[in-house]
Amino acid sequence: LMTALNMNGFSLSLIRLEAEREAALLAPVGPHAWLPASPVRPPVVVATAQPAGRDIAKAASRDAGAERLIAAVCEKLISLEEALNGLDAKAGDGDTGSTVATGARSVLDRVDTLPLADKAATLATIGDTLGTSMGGSSGVLLSIFFTAAAQSLNGGAPLSKALLAGLDRMTFYGGAKLGDRTMVDALEPALKALDTNGLEAAASAARSGAQATAAMQKAKAGRSAYIGRQLDIADPGAFAVAEAFAAVVAMFAPA
Repeated sequence: LMTALNMNGFSLSLIRLEAEREAALLAPVGPHAWLPASPVRPPVVVATAQPAGRDIAKAASRDAGAERLIAAVCEKLISLEEALNGLDAKAGDGDTGSTVATGARSVLDRVDTLPLADKAATLATIGDTLGTSMGGSSGVLLSIFFTAAAQSLNGGAPLSKALLAGLDRMTFYGGAKLGDRTMVDALEPALKALDTNGLEAAASAARSGAQATAAMQKAKAGRSAYIGRQLDIADPGAFAVAEAFAAVVAMFAPA
């Protein structure tokens, strides 16, 4: 049996359909979880109206520094696809690398259309992109993170505070907290260090946080929570966060 749609493998059940069995399968039943059979029909696409009050996407604009930063992070995460899948295979679905790389590619593919001159609009667009293309719980949580950060930035907060506001909303809806062996274990100390001590301190804190997940006795969130023992390997999400911060530091390093 599979417990997640993104697990490796598939399930297929076949029965010989006879009139008596068909009638039984189509008969109404009490349990609400037993979905009735339905005939296969061509899909119907229905156009939906633009919700009232929804912000119209801002036009693309250029910022060379922002473009380089986004490219550096995305390219690094894409290069880690196999490594992250390998880490995740020891404790989860084995697809963290694929999920992260899909999100990174989707952002990188849209970089020419991003409103890079507007930081808040850029964060909001990245959040929307990840929410629709990345998949998995990580895609949803990172979408919340970037969207909430954009809202805080629009409200006048500096970038470091806005990112912390995004983290607050992500942990509120996702439920994970420091020590649960998730990407939060790298992201939270990194963002706090960024707010007080700058980028290099943030990268160091992210690395330390990711390494600490290897010694945690039991995950309390994510699919590795089903494994009741210490894994002795870093959480792949936390590892990805640490590598993303390292990529940004490397980008600013003197040639």
